Amino acid sequence: MAIRGTFENNITTMADGLKAMGHPGRIAILKHLMQHGECSCQDIVDQLPYSQSTVSGHLQKLKDGRLIKMKSVKTSSVYSIDVESLESLYGELGEVFQLKSDKKQLSLF
Repeated sequence: MAIRGTFENNITTMADGLKAMGHPGRIAILKHLMQHGECSCQDIVDQLPYSQSTVSGHLQKLKDGRLIKMKSVKTSSVYSIDVESLESLYGELGEVFQLKSDKKQLSLF
């Protein structure tokens, strides 16, 4: 039971993930990462109609929302989907809204 003015942790986490996804450019970035696996910021910039600074800002929001991971490789950063977080978000949406699905697991690749 939630106390007035606060929300259960899973609802807050779900809202953070959905908020991070809440822009067409971020959805395009997620889609690109799902299709191509690990990518640098420049790889994503080359595929989208956004500047490097705009893509970097979107990547940061996706990272803050725990939808992507970042690792350093030599002098650049490489981004990938955080599969566990995305699957968790998918599951939480199903639970909260009592959605039924034949899929047992979200398939990203």
